Amino acid sequence: MEHRCGARYDVDLAVYARAHAGVVSSVGSLRNVSLTGGFLETALPAQPLSHISLRLIDADGELGPRLEGQVVRRTSNGLGIEWCEYATELIRALGRNSETDNYPTPSAASGS
Repeated sequence: MEHRCGARYDVDLAVYARAHAGVVSSVGSLRNVSLTGGFLETALPAQPLSHISLRLIDADGELGPRLEGQVVRRTSNGLGIEWCEYATELIRALGRNSETDNYPTPSAASGS
C-alpha cells in the first residue's frame, strides 16, 4: 500500500554521500525526490536508521547544497531516505528547471 502524500519527482542527480559519521562515503545518483525523502542509487553500505549526508554535484564537479536525512529502507541497488527537514529549496530549483526542459516529472512510484 502506498503511503506517500506528496509529489515525487524522477531525477538523475549526481551526489556525494557520507554515512557512519563521515567514515564511509560514496558517489551515487539521486533517482527521485519529494519534499520529505528520496531514493539514492548507491553502493554505500548504510543501514536503516543511519544518518546520511548528501551533497549535490553540479555539472562542473563542484559540491552544491547539502541534504541531511535518515536511511529508512535499503534495497539491492540503493537507499530510501527521509530528509531531516523538508527539501523545499531542492524542489523549487527542480521546478525552475522544469519550466525550460520539462524536467522533473512527477512519479507514481519507486523509491523511498
